[in-house]
Formats: sequence, C-alpha cells, structure tokens
Amino acid sequence: MKTGNEFAAMKMMNGNEAVARGAFEAGVKIASGFPGTPSTEVMDYTNLKYPDIYCEWSTNEKVALEVAIGASFAGYRSMAIMKTVGLHVAADALGGAAGSQINGGLVLVVGDDVGRIAGDDYNDCRHYGNMFNIPVLEPSDSQEAKDLMVKAFEISEEYSTPVILKITSVTCKTTSRVVIDEEYNFQVRHREKYPVSFSKVIMTTIMTKAKGSEHPKLTKCFNNFTAHMKRLADDSNNFSINKLELNGTKIGIITAGTPYYYVKEVLPEASVLKLGLVMPLPEKQIRELAEHVDKLYVIEDGHDIIEKNIKDLGVSVIGKELFPRFPDMMRFTPDIIEEKLVPGAVKRTPMKDVPFRLPVSCAGCSHLFVSRILKKHKIKAAADVTCGLIGCFPHMESYSLQKCMGSSIALAHGYNKAKGQDENFVAMIGDGGFWATGINGLMNLIFNNGQSTVIIVDNSCLAMTGGQHVASSEFGFNYKPENKLDIAKVCEAIGVSDIVSVDAYEFDNLEESILKAVNAKTNSVVIVKKPCVTKFKLPKATPSYIDQDKCTKCRKCVGIGCLAIESKTNDGSVDIVINQDICTGCGLCSTTCKFEAIKS
Repeated sequence: MKTGNEFAAMKMMNGNEAVARGAFEAGVKIASGFPGTPSTEVMDYTNLKYPDIYCEWSTNEKVALEVAIGASFAGYRSMAIMKTVGLHVAADALGGAAGSQINGGLVLVVGDDVGRIAGDDYNDCRHYGNMFNIPVLEPSDSQEAKDLMVKAFEISEEYSTPVILKITSVTCKTTSRVVIDEEYNFQVRHREKYPVSFSKVIMTTIMTKAKGSEHPKLTKCFNNFTAHMKRLADDSNNFSINKLELNGTKIGIITAGTPYYYVKEVLPEASVLKLGLVMPLPEKQIRELAEHVDKLYVIEDGHDIIEKNIKDLGVSVIGKELFPRFPDMMRFTPDIIEEKLVPGAVKRTPMKDVPFRLPVSCAGCSHLFVSRILKKHKIKAAADVTCGLIGCFPHMESYSLQKCMGSSIALAHGYNKAKGQDENFVAMIGDGGFWATGINGLMNLIFNNGQSTVIIVDNSCLAMTGGQHVASSEFGFNYKPENKLDIAKVCEAIGVSDIVSVDAYEFDNLEESILKAVNAKTNSVVIVKKPCVTKFKLPKATPSYIDQDKCTKCRKCVGIGCLAIESKTNDGSVDIVINQDICTGCGLCSTTCKFEAIKS
C-alpha cells in the first residue's frame, strides 16, 4: 500500500478501536471514563493496546471528566469517555471547563445511540456544543475516528476549549479500513501555557464590563472564549475535515457521520458538504454550496441541530419537514434517502409481524431473587438503572418507579417523606449505581432523617455494561486489595442504622432480611451478595426441570423473568420448560410453584 510512508499498513478496526488508536497517536497521557454502550470499548482497547496511557474507570462520568480536566491543567492531553446519557451527569463539569484556559488538550469521547440500537433514550450530545459554545467533531468511519481524534486535541489546544468527539452506535461497532504507521513511537504531549484556569464565570463577568472587572488580577485570568470560537468558525472553512464537493447543481446535501456514505451511494451526482467539524459550522462553505444548487438539504442523524444552526445563518435548507424525526425515523439508511430524493424510487415498507420481545435477566441473576420477593409481598419499590431495571417490565412488574442511574435511593426517600413515613417505599440499586451517585442519595437520606430501606445488589461489577470493575470489585485496571472499598463499612460510616449482608441464593434468609428491614422504623440497608453469573462464570448446580404431569401452565414461573424458562409448542399446546443448557440450578423458580412441578 503506497501512502508515502514505508511503514504504513492497513488495519481493520471498529470505531472504538480507532478512537483508542487516535488517542495513542495524539500523545494522550490520561484516559478516564465510565462504562456505557456504545463507547465502552474505547477504554477497553486503550487499556489493552496502549499501556503507556493511564486508564481508569472513575466512579461516575462527572468524576471522570474532572480527572481529565485536572490532567489537562497539569499540561497533559487527556480524554474522558462516556455515552450521551453519561454526559448529562458530567454536564456540570463540562460547563465549568467550557470557556476556560486549556493547557493540555481536553477531549470528551461521547457515544450517541443514534437509532436506539443499544436501547438508550433518543439523546444527542451536539446540544452541548450549542449550549456551552464548544466544538463538536463527528467521524464517518473508523479512519476518521482515528484522524479526528488527533485533530480534536489540536483544536482543543489551539482554540483553548474542550472538544467533543461524537461517535455513534454505527461508527463504534462498524469495522472499516484504517491506515496506521506501525513504527509510530508513542510520545506524551505536554503543554503548560496558563498558570490558572477558572470556570467562565470570571470571563463572563469581565465581558459584561462590570465596574472593577478591568483589574489586572482579574484580567490575567481572562480567556476570550467567544473570540476563540469565532476564529475557529472562520478557520473551519479551510479545514480538510470539512470537504466541499461541488458536482451537479440540482441537489446539494450537507451531512456528517455515516449518512455521508449513504448520500454518496444514493446521490452520486449531488453536490455535498461533508462536515467533520459539526460545530461551529463553516459558514462560507455552506453559502458557497447554497449558491451552487437549486435545493439544499440537511441529512443528519439524531436531532435537527445542524439544520437549526444553518437556518440561524439565514440560509434556506430542507430538513425535518422532509425527513421526520423520532419516533417516525431514528436514523438514516440509504433507502430513506432514496425514497425522498430519487424520483421513481420504490417506496419502502416496514417489516410486518415483528414480535415485540421484552428483555429478561440472565439465568441465576441475583436481581431476580430481589424482584421475586418484592412482588410476592407486594412491596412498593423504586428500581435503578442496573440489570434490576428489567423488573420494571410488565412480565415481572416488581417496581413502580425508575429513573436515572443512582436515583432510586433519593426517589424512595422523597416518596416516603411525602407520605409521612406511612409506608416504607423501598429503593433497589446495584453496586455500580450505588458508587456512581447512589451513595449521595444515601447520605442525603441519613442527613435528613430518612427511614427508607435500601437494597443494594452487590454483584462485584458493572454487569449491564459488560462487567467493568467498581470501587468494591476485587479486580480492575488499578486494583490493589488494600484500596478496595466495602459497601457495608461505607454505609456504617455514614450512619445507616441497620445493615445486613445476605447471599442472594439463600432465599429464605434473604426474604426474612428484606421483610425485617422493610418493617423496621428506621433507615436500613440490605446488601444482596452474589457475583455476576455472566462475568464470573459461576459453577452450575443441578439444573431444574418441570414435571409436565404436575404443571398446570399457570405461568407463575414465567413471571420470574428468567432466561432459562421457555414456552415450547408441543402438539398444538404450549408447555413451560426449563432450558437445561442455561439453567444454573439456583432454585428460584421452585419458590413460585405451589404444585411442586419444578424439581432438581
């Protein structure tokens, strides 16, 4: 392969791997983050392939960004990795960093779940670019994921700003060709330019020209972030990552990300402005394209952000009126573009009779035991964003309230305070959610004399995102046994009155512990301990089976939500069976059957 570099080689990489490679080539020293699909693997690849880069899974996204900000101020290039929902958690830290003096480049790698492929809410991290007045880059493939990562750090330092690199479920998981220099020698980049760096409250104070704001002790802290962004917007017209392709004059397309390739496939004769920097926009290039074509369209995944920003420039453009947004359309595909912009194209028809399938828990998951007890005793409870949230779905109906990660403890506290402690509305939370932000809810509960019961499911990892370590895990990138935190000891230290730890598989003991805690007139924590069955590959006991002669097909066992319990068609009837290959032999299903049809 001739590239001008005899050591250049072509590799196949997915977008996450390419971002990690870009961080390596950019000379990043610190990588912090919090797991979340689709961007989790960026950290995994960085830690696995580039040991010169310090990696850490922080306790939550806000902390991760603050770690990166601190490393940046020390003069070293740093990146924080999270998904868009996680950026909501880190928004306060980002707002403090935006507009401030930047020493080492500071880049946020944010995974958007465009199309809800991974099942997240329909979020779009580009809103933060508008809100905080910071640049956002969006690659179209793995090669650009690597290259734009390097460019992001250059922009961060040149224009003194944090930068968001937006990657999507499609770019993260799609494998494509990347050219790399196999002889590349890693070199940490270091730059200390500013002796201080403060949130932009000082900058905005000076910009308002309030009396006394011209004092030298203030002005030395000043960072004219609006001027930096104006300069970046002007310079972006000459950036190679923004590519203007003037072809036919009938149709012009402004696009970014993977839709660029769909546009090139469906409309090869169209004139196209392909954006690598989606915020700020290259106004001169946009106007040049608008003058060149009869009709100008915007094709962008996610929300209509580029479209709105172009219209703010006074340029007429067609977007969501032709391509409706959620829930009618969640991401672009070639056939959507073809149907709307190619005369005579065959109209697409949605697939019919696609069954709606509810998620179920892994066989033997400790969350199932908690859900079973809460439902059996009709105990109202709030769930958290962990594997346990599956208990919210209608085939289980174990919880009546669920919001964001780490929220269940504060939700239960608020409910109980509003009800005057007449009923003990319970909080269920996983260990990952507890360390992320749930601990703050528990401290608040104690400080404000709450009397709620908290069930913490301790499965020794962040199970839902792939088994990453948490503060109480016995493994991890930087694990040392003496630094492992203990959930029970932390709860005791902050003043929880009653604490009990119990094995999830000891059903009778667990049931008794939960009921005792719920009935207590004080605050209490029940720690349900069992390692994640998927992460740690727990040894299986003798699988259970269903005696079809005794089974009445009441389907009570199906309501557990266990993956091993299946419905099978048998000579026109439907039998409930237990998949012997999946069953762990935990015995939970037998607690639901009053006909003693489930046996081991």
